[in-house]
Amino acid sequence: MIPTDSEFALLYICYLGVFLYFSIAYYLSKRKKLLVNLTIFFIYTGFMIFIFSDKENFAGGGSLVVLFYGGIILISHVFIYVLTEFFSLMKSK
Repeated sequence: MIPTDSEFALLYICYLGVFLYFSIAYYLSKRKKLLVNLTIFFIYTGFMIFIFSDKENFAGGGSLVVLFYGGIILISHVFIYVLTEFFSLMKSK
């Protein structure tokens, strides 16, 4: 049971956007850092698919909790990636 509410659709679009960014950036630059980030992305995406597939996680109003964890993992990964890119840019100057 993969939820299809508008909030979850927005989360799926964000996941797709991050996947496309890491995939295209890795394809263009072949940097190992992007491959590591893409691997981490696949690990937690697989975990979230497992969470979304279990019907029991949505029982008793748990859908907001699942939505929160799905979003916070993605946001924290993007935030950490942006910080590391920023600091590596500042270090190179």
